Amino acid sequence: MGWNTTQPTAPLTALEAFQTLTLEDLRPLSELIASDPPKKKSDLVPWLAKVMTDPAKVQELYDGLDESSRRAVRIAAFDPAGRLDLEKLQAQFGEKPRFNTADPNRSKWDYDYKERKQIKPTLLRLFFPRFKELPRDVRAILRSFAPAPKRFSIPTLDAPPLTHTLPKVGWTNDDKDQQESQEPVRVRETATEAQADLLAVLRLVEAGKVRVTDKNFVPTEASRKALAPILAGGDFYRPEEAEEWKYDPAVDLGIRSFAWPMLLQAGGLAQKVGDKLKLTAAGKKALLDPPAEVLDKLWASWLKTKTFDEFSRVDAIKGQSRAHMSGTAGRREVVVQALGECPVGEWFSIDDFFRLLRATGRSFEVAQKVYELYIAEHYYGNLGYGDEHAWEQLQGRFILVFLFEYAATLGVVDVAYLPPQGIRDDFASRWGADDLSCLSRYDGLLYVRINSLGAWLLGKAEEYRPAAPKRTDLIRVLPNRDVVAARELPAADRLLLERFAEPTSENVWALSASKALDAVEEGGSIDELEQFLTTRSNGDLPALVVQFLVDLRSKVDRLKNAGTARLIACADENVAAELAAERSLKGKCLRAGDRFVVVRDADLAAVKKAVKRLGWVWPILDE
Repeated sequence: MGWNTTQPTAPLTALEAFQTLTLEDLRPLSELIASDPPKKKSDLVPWLAKVMTDPAKVQELYDGLDESSRRAVRIAAFDPAGRLDLEKLQAQFGEKPRFNTADPNRSKWDYDYKERKQIKPTLLRLFFPRFKELPRDVRAILRSFAPAPKRFSIPTLDAPPLTHTLPKVGWTNDDKDQQESQEPVRVRETATEAQADLLAVLRLVEAGKVRVTDKNFVPTEASRKALAPILAGGDFYRPEEAEEWKYDPAVDLGIRSFAWPMLLQAGGLAQKVGDKLKLTAAGKKALLDPPAEVLDKLWASWLKTKTFDEFSRVDAIKGQSRAHMSGTAGRREVVVQALGECPVGEWFSIDDFFRLLRATGRSFEVAQKVYELYIAEHYYGNLGYGDEHAWEQLQGRFILVFLFEYAATLGVVDVAYLPPQGIRDDFASRWGADDLSCLSRYDGLLYVRINSLGAWLLGKAEEYRPAAPKRTDLIRVLPNRDVVAARELPAADRLLLERFAEPTSENVWALSASKALDAVEEGGSIDELEQFLTTRSNGDLPALVVQFLVDLRSKVDRLKNAGTARLIACADENVAAELAAERSLKGKCLRAGDRFVVVRDADLAAVKKAVKRLGWVWPILDE
C-alpha cells in the first residue's frame, strides 16, 4: 500500500480524493466494503465516492470504527478545514488512530516488501483517503450526526501528590538494576515570597552589592550567592544539592537568585553602572510603592523584553548563537495564553500543561535553524532531526524556564518540585546525554498553581487585595534613638537599617543624622525611614525620635538642585552690573561678587543673543 501523506492545499471532495490514489491503494480500501468490488480504477473511484457520500453508509461505517478512530473522525469533522492534526490528537489522548494494521511500534522502513504487502488499511482510511483530511462532502455528512468533540480541559488537583516516584539506576554484577524511591515533593507558595523578595533585592542593589557581567548583564556568581540568603525561604534549591561535575546542567541550581537582577533590569528599576547594578529613579520609587503594583509592572515588562532569551539558560543545548532563535515575546505570549485557560487555585501537572498547548494548537518556534542546536557534539548530538521528544526538549524546556525562573519568582504561580536530577527522561536517548543528570536545572518542576496574585497579573481577576500590612514588634525604638531588634530581622529590614543607622552591638543600631543624610544623597528618603520605624514597632515613636525625623526632613529640604550653570568673569563691575540689569535677561544673569555673573546652562542661548546686541563677544564656544 502507499505511504504518501502529502496534504492538498484545500479539502477535496470524496471523488477527487480517491482519484489521487493509485490502484494499489484503492483495491484494499474497496475490500473493506465489498468482497467483489470493481477491478478498474475508473470504476473503483466513483464506486468508493458513492459509498462515502451515502449518509446511511457513512453512519454505518462510523459506527464500526473503534473509539480512537471515531474520536479522530469527530475532531476532523468539526475542524474548520476538516484537517486531522495527529500531534494534537496524541497530545490530548495519548495515542494516534491507526490507519492500517501495521505494528505502531515498528517503523515503516522496518518492513520488507513481502511484509508490507500484508499490511491492510483500517476502516478509518476510508474517511481519510489522504490520511490527514476529510473530503468536504464526507465532512458535511458527519457533522449531521456525529457529536462535536469536547475541548481539551486540563486535569487539576486540589493539592500536588505528597511524593513522586523517582527511578534510580544502580549497577550490580554488570547488570542494570532499576530501583524506585518515593521522594517528598516540595511546595512553595510564591505570592507572599515575591513581595518580600522584591524589597530585599531592591535593598541589596541599593547597597551596591549586585554585580552583572559586561557582555550579557547577567548576575555574577558572587552576586547570586549574595542574593540567595536574602530571599524568603532561600532559593528553590540548596547549594549542596548541585552536581559536582562542571559540565552537568545541575552544577548550578540558582533560579530566583538569577531571575531577580534580570527582572529589575527589564523593568527599568535597575541599570548597570560600572560593574554594579544601581537603582534608577523608578527603582527608588518602587521601594515605597505597593509591592504588588511593582510586580505587575515587572511582569508586563518581562513579557515584552527582547534583551534576554529564557532558553539560553538551558545550558546543555549548545549552538544557540547560530540557530537564529525566534522572538521571545511571541513565545511568552503563547504560554501566557495557555495559562489563561487554566483554572485559578488548582494544581495541574507540567506534563498536562504541555498537553494543553499541543492539544489546542498553541505551537511556537524556538529556533529557525534547529539543526544548529546540539547536545555534546554537533554532528552526533544534533537536534535538527525530528523525533517524538523534540518538542519536550525545545518548546518544553523554554516553558519550564519561563514558569520556574520568572513566573514563579514574580509570584504568578505556586510550584511543586524536586531537584532536577533524574526527573525527566525525554532526552535520555539523545547522543551525548548519557552522563547528564538532567537536561536543565528546571527539570524538577512537577506541578504549578495560579494563585490570587497570578490571577490578577494574568488578567483573570479584576483586582488583587494583599493582606493589609500589620504593625509588628520586630524592633523597639528607644528615646536615645537606638533601634533594637527583638529577633532576627528579614534581610530587607537589616539592609535598610544598615543604610540609615550605625551598628553599635549585635542587633542594635543607633539612628545617625550623618548616615541618614548620606542615604538621602544616594536616593533614599526620610519618609522611607519613618515608614519602616512606624510599621516594625508597636506603639508610637518616642517624641525625641519624632523630632529627630522632623529635623532631618527640614535639613533635606534646605537645598535643592537648580541645574548646572556657568560662571562668567566680566572685565569690571560695571559690565557685570549692566548684564544683571538688562531687562531681556531678567533672572537669567545673577551677580556673583563684584565682577562675576552666573548663567544657567538652560539660559545660555538667550544670554548669548543679548550680549551680541550689546556689542560684546560671547566668551563660550558652542559645544
